[in-house]
Amino acid sequence: MEHIITLLTHYKYLILFPLAIVEGPIIAIIAGFLCTNGFMNPLLVFPIIVLGDMIGDSLLYSLGRWGMPTFFRKIGHRLGLTPERVDRARVYFDANPEKTISLSKITLGIGVAGIYIAGNAKIPYPKFIRICGVTSMIQYFVYLGIGLTFGHAYLLINHYLNYIASFFIVTALVILLFFYLKSMLKKL
Repeated sequence: MEHIITLLTHYKYLILFPLAIVEGPIIAIIAGFLCTNGFMNPLLVFPIIVLGDMIGDSLLYSLGRWGMPTFFRKIGHRLGLTPERVDRARVYFDANPEKTISLSKITLGIGVAGIYIAGNAKIPYPKFIRICGVTSMIQYFVYLGIGLTFGHAYLLINHYLNYIASFFIVTALVILLFFYLKSMLKKL
């Protein structure tokens, strides 16, 4: 974390953009903290972070839409991710794109999978990016506000964000294991 603060105080907005593509929430909190100390301007930080987040989402969407690596295809098939189930997910994403994409964006840890699935479900990109943009603006308004208010506690906040993300990842893995075991028992 100290290295990120050093980079942001030295390179400011130039390094903020690529960091926002990779890891937005904690970067927004740290940037908010740096805004309270006069190192950065929140009116510049906000659009840079939102744009970086949307580019990261677009890259994940593109991977889901046009390029599913063979390795992931094999894992998905073994976990029961059949074309029929992908079609069901596609129908759900088509029927509820605002809910599913927004929920994917705000769910720490496993939200990446939802954005990937949105691409795989072939949600039209203009609709996808519009939903991501609105959700990102709300999301980063909150994160930047947390940074402006409680930014000095960024290490503690990052610690809790990691716990939340870990909880969602473990929950998702347990659900996947349950469905995998259920499908294996059906074969017996």
